[in-house]
Amino acid sequence: MTRYAYNEFARRVDEATNGEIQFRVYTGGVLLPPRASMEGLADGIAQVGYHAGTYTPDKLPKHNMISELSLVHPDNLVVAIASTELNFVVPELEDEWRSNGVVYGGGYATAPYQLLCNAEVADLSHLQGKRIRMPGGVWDRWAAEMGAVPVNVPSTEIYTGLDRGTLDCGVNPVEGLKSLSFWDVAPHVLDLPLGVYFSGFHWGYDANFWRGLSLEHRRILHENMAWAIAKTAVEFKSETEAVVQEAQARGVTFHPPAAELEEAHLRFVEVDRAGLADLGRSKYNVDDPEKYIEIYLELIEKWERILDDVDVSSVDDIRRVIMSEIYDKIDAENYGL
Repeated sequence: MTRYAYNEFARRVDEATNGEIQFRVYTGGVLLPPRASMEGLADGIAQVGYHAGTYTPDKLPKHNMISELSLVHPDNLVVAIASTELNFVVPELEDEWRSNGVVYGGGYATAPYQLLCNAEVADLSHLQGKRIRMPGGVWDRWAAEMGAVPVNVPSTEIYTGLDRGTLDCGVNPVEGLKSLSFWDVAPHVLDLPLGVYFSGFHWGYDANFWRGLSLEHRRILHENMAWAIAKTAVEFKSETEAVVQEAQARGVTFHPPAAELEEAHLRFVEVDRAGLADLGRSKYNVDDPEKYIEIYLELIEKWERILDDVDVSSVDDIRRVIMSEIYDKIDAENYGL
């Protein structure tokens, strides 16, 4: 996510604007801590940044309710594009971003989450009492239903927790075995996809910065966000395949779930999805949650159909359809003002 959606994105924007927009990229919470990233954008500390919406559920109730559908679809490309479009076509979601002083730019979805553990986890008995770092929401409920103990800490603390034994597992894309060196402390992986994470935004802009951009520059940012959404998703898939092979060569074991665990997982997904509207009312105080759930699921189906006719290994082909279906339809002259 850093490599393509920030470093390469910044380089491409620099070139496309002939140096008129130059972003300096800070990573790892150096400029803003994870929980304060949206507030820091609104205060102008950064001009653009990433924010995990689950850190601020009180400020993004509708968006966080929708992100509870993370286990509904396993394809990160479909979810990244559908969740991006959702935030441009539902006025109430745009209102949430505006009320927090940011301009929504685009979304993302991680590669499918899996459990990375310091001991074997393959069936329900292995999960009993395990302390698992979860990002909140549906994953917390999943862990509790499986008999584990969800622990909410930033993803930057997974390595230390696994190393020191304060965590037994961390939920993360398998690619993190290499990029975050988790294979040093997590030699066991439960080979059961646990949905994709798409809460928050990949690019949120300081409102004053966005208002000061020319129409041409806004369109350049749209074009490069579309490219980065496509590039990140494509590379997630190819790099995950390569990391699995390298991890196995390093001694990491991928454990298929036992039948009892897989059945429990599928049962949970079905029951949890059916109860989301009630959760939207009770936990997030969202009126008419069915409306937002329906729109999101319709967009998932839409992008499944569209991508069936697209070469999903081609970044340019994906970028073009994201532009034509989403960014080209935005009133760039007035959006975010």
